[in-house]
Formats: sequence, structure tokens, C-alpha cells
Amino acid sequence: MLLIFAADEKSPRLQYILNEVLYKRLQITYTVTDSFNYFMRSKMPKINYSNTIMEQCINIPAHTLLFEENLKRIPVIVEKSEQFIHTFFNLKFDTEKFVEPPKQHLPFDIFSASFYLLSRYEEYIHPQFDLHNRFKAEESLALKNGFLQIPLVDLWAIELGKIINKQYGQINYTLTNYSELNTFDIDFAYKYKGLSKFRFYKKALGNLFRLDFKELKKQFDKSLKDEFDTYDFIFKTLSNKPSHFFFLLAESESTHDKNLLPESSEYQNLIKNIASKFPIGIHPSYHASSSKKILLTEKTELENISNTTINTSRFHFLKFKLPASFNHLIESNILEDYSMAYGNKIGFRASTCKGFQFFDLIENTTKNLEIFSPCVMDVTLKNGENFTPKDANLAIQKLKTEVKKVGGNFISIWHNSNLTNTPEWEHWQAVWVNMVNE
Repeated sequence: MLLIFAADEKSPRLQYILNEVLYKRLQITYTVTDSFNYFMRSKMPKINYSNTIMEQCINIPAHTLLFEENLKRIPVIVEKSEQFIHTFFNLKFDTEKFVEPPKQHLPFDIFSASFYLLSRYEEYIHPQFDLHNRFKAEESLALKNGFLQIPLVDLWAIELGKIINKQYGQINYTLTNYSELNTFDIDFAYKYKGLSKFRFYKKALGNLFRLDFKELKKQFDKSLKDEFDTYDFIFKTLSNKPSHFFFLLAESESTHDKNLLPESSEYQNLIKNIASKFPIGIHPSYHASSSKKILLTEKTELENISNTTINTSRFHFLKFKLPASFNHLIESNILEDYSMAYGNKIGFRASTCKGFQFFDLIENTTKNLEIFSPCVMDVTLKNGENFTPKDANLAIQKLKTEVKKVGGNFISIWHNSNLTNTPEWEHWQAVWVNMVNE
């Protein structure tokens, strides 16, 4: 066990990040004290987390961030590092009083920097949002400084583990095992099957006006398999691989919600079928991210259809706003969310490929919601990054390599409607199969 000296042992932010970095990522137990005399007398393996360097222990310089309760704009200057790749909150100890300064000291506040990234501090203080009211990837520290595709928090933790083990050989760190999770958003369960008469004939009129007789034949020929019905292929490819399906259940059609309505028997049968094979979750609709009432209605609908308890989610359009959207999830008894990704850029939005607890910066407390961060999505690869299928394969391999380095969880997002091998998505089915099986 490590003994850590800090200015305020009860700081909620400090408690949160020590648990995330030391316990969850390194499996190292610890205790914290704000008593200088107790710390100096102790014979335990020690970390000094303060602004005064000490002998015979590991020294980490302390920024003020973890001992504050408010939100404010913080100057962040990212520097390249041979050992830590990128660092910020770089602080120097005064070592003039030492003939030979202690060797085991870090050049930056690893705890505050990790907290800044995991808590998504920047998403609270930067008012730059896109047309869907989402935090823009282009505003993120990670994209601006070239580490969006690196799970930096997890790499930092490993380097800290090495330092601890070098100073105190009796303390070993342990990484979690690498894993993969294939997730699907069911936005368009079928192209024509299950549509209401109004929507069916509305689509037919559209095809007629475009003189698209080939599409009209697909629509009216009941002997043809619905184009978006790729489920048998998906099930066969997934086999017993860990997977999760999220269903969009908006109660009415809108510009951004075009799912089959919950009362559709075809949709209900599909949900029941998939729920019998894989874990399922709610895909809160476009407006549900800002309305607990809508979110709860959709979740309850999915529970009634599937006859299962729903405690996982991923917001449609990856549209959420901190902290309100996540607090709505908690109030709706959601325990896990898989929305922490960007729609137009692949990579690690929170600079981690491991699950982490939601920290509410407004209430300054840890909440009972585990956040999981997908790093790749079909639409992002094709339309956001403008990758060719070949480019996508290479990007996926690179991301998997990064996740494997730290024993993380490689999470992908795909859509049944994009595995059709139609002209628009030609060769992308092969990209998915390669990703699942490699």
C-alpha cells in the first residue's frame, strides 16, 4: 500500500483521480494523509503530492486544480515528453537545498492532468459547440495537440507504475486484460419493413418522383429481403464475441429521428430477437439528451418490449451536454453510457480506453455512472475522416495497437444499415468483418 501526502486528504477531486489512476488502472492500493509529521515518520512506500520536494519518496508536483471546487478557465500548455509523450501542468520543484535532488520526481502534475482529461473539464468551460449543440472535437486539447488517438491517461498511469515499482520494488502494478466490444446503433431497423402506411407511401412517392423504379421494386416486392436487414450476417460474424445493441425508440418521426415507431410489431420482434442473443441498451433520441422525461419514456418503452431491465445507453448523434445529460441518465437508473466519442473524429475523447466514473464538476462529486469511450465508428471513418476502406483498416489496426499497449477496451460503433454493400457503402462490410476477426 502507498501512503500519499496531500494538502487536503478529503478533496473529492483528489479521491476520484487517485482511485482512477492508482487503483483502477494499476491495481495499487493507497491511503492519503494531510499530516506532514505522520507522513515523514511513516516507513510505508510514499508519494509526496505537494509543491515542496522531499527525500526518500516519490515526488509529484501539485497544481491547485484538485483542491478547488469551482470551474474556471485554466491556461494549459502542452509539451512533448520522451517519457510521457505529452504533458501539461508542468511544475518544477525547488531543488537548490539538495546536493543531489531526489531522482524519483515527475516533471508535471499527473493527477491534475489526468483529472482534467477524464472529467472533461474543457467541455464545461469552452462554449464552442456545433450545430447539434455538441462539444467540437476541434476545440479539444487532444486534437489540437495531436494526442486524440492516444489513450494518454492510461499511458501516463503505466509510466507512474514503473516509477513506483522502481522506487519500491515490493509494489507491483497490474494492468487489465485487453478486450474488444462490438456495439451497434439501430437507428433504421429496416428500410421499408415495418413502416406506417403514411411513411411507406411517402417514400414510394419520393421514389416515383425520382423515377427510381429499381427502388420502387425493392419497396413493393415482398419476396425481396429488406436492404437494412443485415442481422443474420451480423449475428454469424459476431458469433460469441462481446457485443451490445442500442435501440432508437423516439415516439414520433422528426428531422433527426427516423426510427420505426415503438408500436411497430416488426420492430418489437427484432428487439426481442436481439435481446435473446445480446445485451441491449437504449439509444436516447435527439431531444432526449436534454429531456429526462423523454429519455425515461423511451427507456421504459424498451424495457416493456424486451421484458428486460435497461441500464445502458448511448445518445443518438452522440449528442449530450455535461453534466445535465449524464445526470438524466443517472436519474433514469442508467449505470453505463457509451457516448463518449466524437462524430467526426476517431480516437479517445477522454484520453482513455478504459471505463471511468462520471465526475460532475458542477456538484464537485463522483456519480454512479460508468463511462465507456468508443474510439471508432463507421460513419466517422467514412464521412468524418473521409477514409477509404483501406485507410479505415489501417486506422483501426493502429487504434487497436494503442489499446493493446495499455490493456484497454477497444470499442467500436457500427450500424446495421451501413453493412449493406450498396454503392454508398461498398467494401465497408469487409472493413467491419476484418475488424471483428483480426
